[in-house]
Amino acid sequence: MTTGFIDDVAILTWADSTKETCKKLQEALHVAEKWAATHASIFAPDKFQLTHFTRTRTRIDVEEPLQTRWGMIKPKKTCKYLGLIMDSTLTWKQHIDEVQRKVTKTVNALGSLGGSTWGVTMREMRKIYKGVAVPQMMYACSAWSNANWRTRDKPYTERTLSKLQSLQARASRVISGAFKATSIPALDIETYLLPVELQIFKHNVNALGRIGPGDHGPTEGETRRNKKSPRRAIEQSITDRQGPNIRRQEHITPYIVTPWWQGPQTFIEASIEEAQARHEQIIQDELDAIHIYTDGSGIDGSIGAAAVCTTTQETKSAYMGDETTSTVYAGELQGISLALQIAQEDRSKGNRRSKVAIYTDNQAAIRSTARPKGKSGAYLLKNITQQIDELRTQDLNTEIRWVPAHIGIQGNEDADRAAKEATGWREGGLTGPRAVEPQQLYPLRSTMKTWSHKETIKSWETSWVSETRGRASFRHTPKPSRKVLDLHDGLIKKRSALLMQLRTEKIGFNDFLFGRRVPGITSNRCPCGSDRQTVAHVLLRCRRHRQLRDQELGRLRGRNNLRKLLNERNAAAKAIKFIELTQILGQFLDRDLNRQS
Repeated sequence: MTTGFIDDVAILTWADSTKETCKKLQEALHVAEKWAATHASIFAPDKFQLTHFTRTRTRIDVEEPLQTRWGMIKPKKTCKYLGLIMDSTLTWKQHIDEVQRKVTKTVNALGSLGGSTWGVTMREMRKIYKGVAVPQMMYACSAWSNANWRTRDKPYTERTLSKLQSLQARASRVISGAFKATSIPALDIETYLLPVELQIFKHNVNALGRIGPGDHGPTEGETRRNKKSPRRAIEQSITDRQGPNIRRQEHITPYIVTPWWQGPQTFIEASIEEAQARHEQIIQDELDAIHIYTDGSGIDGSIGAAAVCTTTQETKSAYMGDETTSTVYAGELQGISLALQIAQEDRSKGNRRSKVAIYTDNQAAIRSTARPKGKSGAYLLKNITQQIDELRTQDLNTEIRWVPAHIGIQGNEDADRAAKEATGWREGGLTGPRAVEPQQLYPLRSTMKTWSHKETIKSWETSWVSETRGRASFRHTPKPSRKVLDLHDGLIKKRSALLMQLRTEKIGFNDFLFGRRVPGITSNRCPCGSDRQTVAHVLLRCRRHRQLRDQELGRLRGRNNLRKLLNERNAAAKAIKFIELTQILGQFLDRDLNRQS
């Protein structure tokens, strides 16, 4: 088997011995040599790599060299192909070590952009980490995270997970200015970074969604050794979580129509007023056309599609499954397909129309129909193009127009209602029978991505509730939420770091420092003498700063509630200013205040 990408080519062969595999490789190289001679190409023998993949320690001769006309190629323990380092036993240890080296270098560079009291803002640093370090960390994870070798029935080892978690934790501390004592779960929550193990799962599901499952069942070797290929392991993880059936997923072809295909005429007016006026004019002037309104709707997790023909007083609808199968966009496309069905049936009855006029309130569906491409929902677009071509052979052209939704266009309102009722919805909270599913209905690739996102967030929520670490952050954020990032909007790095430390309670107050046995800290008590010097004590009760507290927080609603103080943007900004003015923390000491005093 040969694979290649630009000038990087790999030849993979298998047999019962390395002598046989080397012989097959010699034959393959001979063919390649002939090809090179007729295509003005040359090989670079110094870049050749040979690796024997086997987990047998003695039965296979892993030192067998490959004899070529360029000389002898000795086998190596590892080889690199398209950035993936493969070791001879496929444990991926060397690849993970290389990932660690690369990501560490990236995090070091990130650290040069800012510290806990200076530099690039927290949100910008987070953006850089997600855009650079995460792709480095997750590269080819669908292969290395499913080694299934000495992993104690897990897809990868605890050592691998620990390395990657440490990398993300270090990056989170650089991003947020948190103390090293801050737990990994709390860091993930406060920076809203998906835990590493869930990132791996999400990447694996999305990878399988792109390439699809294997065409064949388990091999004889897999069955005998009770092992799974990476593809099958990922598919099993989806099944275990009761996810979408990957084997029923839509097949997306490279192209849907030829480049010279003539699509329907499409019209999208510049404004709602223009679209409404144009629609009214067409209805009045073009009485010999067939006018059909379409819509797709998502309600209570179900998707429906409908087409309403005001010319023939006919309605067609279809149930498109739940949100793990279809999207509202797919419902919109199915609605257009139903409209074309109505037009075809009308033509079959012998009715002569000047054209088919379809009205929809979804501009994305109109653009996709005009220029179909091989992306999610391609099977629906394929049906539509075939229907348009069929009508064209009968001298009936199609045009699709955009009409604004919910402005009183009766046909559009009727189509919207019919699409909702196709899901079983009825007005007044009642339910009714669903419409029939179309003959062709496949889970979309995009719904697999949506499911993987929702599933990882759900798993994150569950693990965060049962987690024993980071309980200070849990009191402020009981469920993972992107809203924690909004607290840092408009804050310079120093104040973001201070907010992070206040929320995690890993901060330079005596209670924390004494617990960490910091030299010079002999007590956890506050200098006011009334209590331990904690975040709650300083912000809410400390007698030494009563006047300052009244001055800065006095008119603030919820000033006596720690969660409100640190969980609302305006209140958090005032709390940060109050802590700065107390000058308790040397790390965040305002030098200008010192000079003024």
